[in-house]
Amino acid sequence: MTNLTKANQRARELDAARCKGSWNEVPELARKYRKHNPSGVVLQQSALAEHALVQAIEKIECNYDDDSPKHITLQPTIDEAKIKEVFEKIEVALAEAQDQEKKYASIILARAYFVVGKYGKCVEVLSTNFVPSELPIGYNFVLIIQGLVLKGMAHESLSDFDEAIVCYDQVAALLSPNSNEKQDQLSNWSEEALYRAPLLKVRLGDTKGALQSFRTYQSYATLWGDKFRINKRAVIYKYFIKLLSKIYQEGTYDPPSVTSNEQSTIYTPHTFRVELTELHLLYENVIFQITSFPKAGEANWRVLEMVDQVMSDWTILGGGTSAEMRELIEMLHRATHKTFQSPRILRHLINSLITYGDYEEAELALSAYIALVEKAKETKIEDIERQMQESLEETKECSTLVKHEMTIETSEQVIQTLITGSVLMAKYMNKAKEALEVAQKALLWYKDDSNLDDEELYAHVLRCVGVGYSLFAAEETDPGKRSEFHNKAIEVLNESILLDSEAFESHYRLSLEYATIRDISQAIISIRQAINLNSSSIPCWHLLVLLLSSQKDSQGALKACELGIKESDWEAADSTGDYSTSSAMGNDDGDEFISLKLTQNALQELVNGSDAAINNFDKLFMLYAKMFPDYNIIASPNGSVYDVSSLRKQNMTYEETLTPVTAAKLPVSNNSVKSFTSADKKEGYISTEGSISSAGNKDTLDVPKANYTPSIASSRNSASSGLKRSPAQTITGVQLSTAKSATIQSPQATLKTKQRRQRATKVLTDLWLASASTFRRLGNLEEAQKAIESAEEVDDLSPDVWCQFGLLLFAQESYADAITSFHKALSIDNNHTYSLVHLSRVYMKMDDLEMAEGLLDNVTKSNGWSCAEAWFYLGKIYQATNRVKRTKDCLWYALELEETNPVRPFRILPGCL
Repeated sequence: MTNLTKANQRARELDAARCKGSWNEVPELARKYRKHNPSGVVLQQSALAEHALVQAIEKIECNYDDDSPKHITLQPTIDEAKIKEVFEKIEVALAEAQDQEKKYASIILARAYFVVGKYGKCVEVLSTNFVPSELPIGYNFVLIIQGLVLKGMAHESLSDFDEAIVCYDQVAALLSPNSNEKQDQLSNWSEEALYRAPLLKVRLGDTKGALQSFRTYQSYATLWGDKFRINKRAVIYKYFIKLLSKIYQEGTYDPPSVTSNEQSTIYTPHTFRVELTELHLLYENVIFQITSFPKAGEANWRVLEMVDQVMSDWTILGGGTSAEMRELIEMLHRATHKTFQSPRILRHLINSLITYGDYEEAELALSAYIALVEKAKETKIEDIERQMQESLEETKECSTLVKHEMTIETSEQVIQTLITGSVLMAKYMNKAKEALEVAQKALLWYKDDSNLDDEELYAHVLRCVGVGYSLFAAEETDPGKRSEFHNKAIEVLNESILLDSEAFESHYRLSLEYATIRDISQAIISIRQAINLNSSSIPCWHLLVLLLSSQKDSQGALKACELGIKESDWEAADSTGDYSTSSAMGNDDGDEFISLKLTQNALQELVNGSDAAINNFDKLFMLYAKMFPDYNIIASPNGSVYDVSSLRKQNMTYEETLTPVTAAKLPVSNNSVKSFTSADKKEGYISTEGSISSAGNKDTLDVPKANYTPSIASSRNSASSGLKRSPAQTITGVQLSTAKSATIQSPQATLKTKQRRQRATKVLTDLWLASASTFRRLGNLEEAQKAIESAEEVDDLSPDVWCQFGLLLFAQESYADAITSFHKALSIDNNHTYSLVHLSRVYMKMDDLEMAEGLLDNVTKSNGWSCAEAWFYLGKIYQATNRVKRTKDCLWYALELEETNPVRPFRILPGCL
């Protein structure tokens, strides 16, 4: 007898159990349902058949880790005999079923055919339209989705991919108005369709459709939860990101909110960045959930693939903000916790740290990388890894953790990383020895690999070796060794150019080397070749200008200045005076551009006189303000305001808040590169504050010490009968502001940030000192001293400041005070060539020839070997003491140097581009 109330209740309970996938409850619920509804054989037998089917296949495991558009995993088939009961029960149900009930039962039959591998029969059973016009709710809706998924996978197995995609897309269409349905079985079946659709579309080349399907999957993934089928989700994110990057590069990217009929590129780059970086975070989260620290002989290829992809995308994005760079570095540090001493991760970390500007941490990463790859090379890890992989394959124990590409670094990767490391040491760390050592390691690695045949790569290695020798020569005090290093540099650079004549950097470096040894004609030939290859390079043009000026061709040098500016990105800005419009703003070339403008002004002074040159400084200070806007240099109605006191305060505030310098610069616990190496960095504070005596704790010349005045300004006040500084001390509208800085810098500033601050300080100091020199040559000594005082306010520990003050005092015939000033410069830098030379001049004026000779002899035998003035004054001393041959040698050499002296020294140019 039928009890409809209880029957309906049991039907709802049975429906709920099937929706949740509580299959163990199904037999009892089906029995109770049939008890209260004897005519309910269709539902009972369908449910029991499905229960039996699930039991038969529930222990079958599927591994989706290796899925790709070319291969999408299907559940393995089973023997038909194992589910004989399923076919029997579903036949009973079909015999009694009518209309839509029959279609629901047919879906279970189709699933049985699919499980045993009868894909044609599966498609045949589902060939009729089983989707009603009015969608049901509960498990019947799940059955409809299940039917479409089964039909799609069966078509897919029969290579009828277009029909498969139609089925999968229909699933997405049916889910859309029912997206709030949260049933376990609905999630299981819908995920299968949404998973297969985008991968299959990528295989067929439907990138637009694939992108939409990937986004659909992602929208539902947020509803499924973080733990749902995360292995498959890792596959989706992997290929979603690959596709996204590909279509963006091809220019066919559509933002998520844009339809095909409303395509707009206005916000495309920003939208792409947001979408891609969000996927990176999701990808990383999933990967780290499904991986653990690898066992011996294993490698977490998923982590390595993810890191490679993120780094590749970073290039596509064109970098990012400092905050984004920190996130990238944090991700790489996290990746080290899922890999074991991975050179690949370290390689990416080195490049990222250099871009971010944490050069000290990059140096640590480089040391760790070199140690790892050299150890691997020594133990022939490549052969060991290959043998291990072959052994595992033979014993059929090869897991997915090791059956992917081997994790060893290729020779090309190692060499390129060593090149990067050599540039790091040369350009950013100013470590000549380390730069040469790393470059020589790259050279040895190239020569050891007989399979390498890349002339461009080899040429780049040789260029780094040449730069290393050149930097070594600059530091060498022994004339014989210095000449040897210069010759080696030239030889290696010429060899590099023979292999790759299109690298303008090699021609530039060779030209600079020739210029240093005063082979001006060869230097000009080389730099013209560099400019032909890259006419927008400011350093190349600057070197040509200096070379022409060394030939006393001031007009030609001025013309080269104008051409260089015209060819560079600075032309429009220089003609209008509005440098903020230049596309090169913010580049390192900005520093080089200011330096070129200073050289141009020095040339104009030579050609047109000091009066013409002094009028240009207003524009130079305005240019500085545009280049370094973060140093509280602002504009005022009557000119540019240069708050040098504020700049100095910023330096003090910044330095005083520095924390001890350690290996870890980022707030990442235990994520330092030091985990790869046992070498710890020494801790200490960096400070430029304090007394001159404390700043000069170096070996100094054995000369009498003086009681130094606290500052140049107080020296002038004490010597000028109470002369007061006027409120507005200007250089044609450039005035000093008394405003104070409120800027507080981060105590975790990178070395890149510190170096930029140092460059800003150096450039502003150079500007004030250049104007002081011009004032001094004009005879306006008071304005010269004001400019020097301004330079002191910017950097009171600059030897150049005290050297200029010494020259000013020398011009005033205040010889004792001049000696004091030069000594102060030498207490800061005991090898300051110009201070030593001009100190010698003062001693000569005071008839202390023995002291002067000792100083000049020391200068000419060390880093002042190319200073014409040093040789000239030494020759004058020899002349005064009747040493004829030495007089002749010194004066002739001084003349040779003077004939090739540029308007400003060659050393102001960058040694490494």
